[in-house]
Amino acid sequence: MDTILINGHVRTLTPVGRQHQALALLDGRIAALGSSRGISALATAKTRVLDLGGRTVLPGFIDSHMHAMLTGLSLRSARLETAVSVADVCHRLQAQADSAEEGQWVFGTLCLPISLAEGRFPTMQELDQVVPHNPALVINATFHSAACNSAAWKIIGPDLSAHGIEKDSSGRPTGSLLSDDTVFPAVRTALGSLSDDDMQAMYRAVGAHAASRGITTLHCLDGQFVEADRDVDVLLRFGPELPVHTVVMFQTTDVQKVVDMGLPRIGGCLTIDGAGFERTALMYDPYPDDPTNCGDLYIPEEKVRSFVLEAHRAGLQIGMHALGDRAIDILVGAYAEAMKDTPRDDCRHRVEHFCFPTPWAIEQAGELGLSLTMQPSFSWLWDQQPGSYYDALFGSERAIGSEPFGRLRDLGIMVGGGSDSPVTEVFPLLGVHSLVNNPRPERRVGVDYALRMFTINNAWIAFEEQDKGTLEVGKLADLVVLDRDPYLEPESIIDFNVDMTLKQGEITYDRDGLAARAGN
Repeated sequence: MDTILINGHVRTLTPVGRQHQALALLDGRIAALGSSRGISALATAKTRVLDLGGRTVLPGFIDSHMHAMLTGLSLRSARLETAVSVADVCHRLQAQADSAEEGQWVFGTLCLPISLAEGRFPTMQELDQVVPHNPALVINATFHSAACNSAAWKIIGPDLSAHGIEKDSSGRPTGSLLSDDTVFPAVRTALGSLSDDDMQAMYRAVGAHAASRGITTLHCLDGQFVEADRDVDVLLRFGPELPVHTVVMFQTTDVQKVVDMGLPRIGGCLTIDGAGFERTALMYDPYPDDPTNCGDLYIPEEKVRSFVLEAHRAGLQIGMHALGDRAIDILVGAYAEAMKDTPRDDCRHRVEHFCFPTPWAIEQAGELGLSLTMQPSFSWLWDQQPGSYYDALFGSERAIGSEPFGRLRDLGIMVGGGSDSPVTEVFPLLGVHSLVNNPRPERRVGVDYALRMFTINNAWIAFEEQDKGTLEVGKLADLVVLDRDPYLEPESIIDFNVDMTLKQGEITYDRDGLAARAGN
């Protein structure tokens, strides 16, 4: 055996829920599970022996919805998630600009204007004062709105008549871009300045960070945000060298290109609608504070149907972003039409987000065998109590009905957990904690199901359930070692530590030097 792990609590997450004390790894796969005494007997003089000292072993976590390139950007930009005012945002951006080279883009990410004292982005003039020479872009946590300084505005060159260009009382642009139609091209232009080496370094940082969170597989929704989609090319070339497996979802509507590349899936955050904080998620009913606004439809219904049908006929697995109830119905309806036109078994088409589903969409998701890649940390962060952001943005009735994890579980619909990083942090334990301890009972599920959402469910969604997601003999040795057992301390999961992560038997993260103390 290459490695054995003994004296632990091994939670297999198999349907029968068996527990063991130890497991043995050989050639990147699980070779045996059992008692510490029995597994120890399999060791040879060359076997690495890891004494877990009572730690808990689970299948490696899988994040089913994250944007690797944008996450890499957030790791090297000014972090604004805790900013409390426009001045605070500007101060952090100035600190970032002070270390930037001439002409280099300066980024601030994870900004949430609704949480700032002024309730808005910094203006172009305010950004010019702190970043006068470099192009600067401040991006909302959702990545569906942004603000830029004058230098960035000149490079981006947005169409002043485009939807989402904010203007002041005199008709002059403020620098804020408030729709996907304006933000996505701006981000694409800005990230187009990155070299392939820059992107490789960013992917490496993302992989290391994900491993430190116990992740062994990332579903990477990339493309669309770098000119010529160079990020996808870099990820496909460099992905095998990362400390995590990558499942690439190419965010493009070019079906033939994806087929020619030999990829089995297409899409991701191809945005049928927008996001909640910008009030661009497409709803049947208006937003409470704006009775004329039901959100935005970014891709016409007919184009959604034609794209889905083309990709479905090509044999691809499809994913599209649908957050509001009307957007979800459009996408689910397109899937239903495509499957009727060209019957295929076991497509596992994806709905990214599925935040505000109608009863009809839930029923159809079950009948069609859809995969729902959802983000439980959204509601934990933004809907902790009555009067929260969700109540204010969507109204209390819609807030209560959003993200109904318990009902989806009861109906046997396949739901996978993700972060939508960098919208929320790559942090599966936060997602699990959110599911188990959510203030709203409609969203609450038990520990076992919550863990399955970030392991076997996500493996199934990627057609990888034969290799990943549970701890069974023959499966890949993708493991996470926690300092505590979530089944025994469910109320404290958010405070657990990831002590070790292994990808195919190789240690990719070791928090406290457990490997250094290993015996042979």
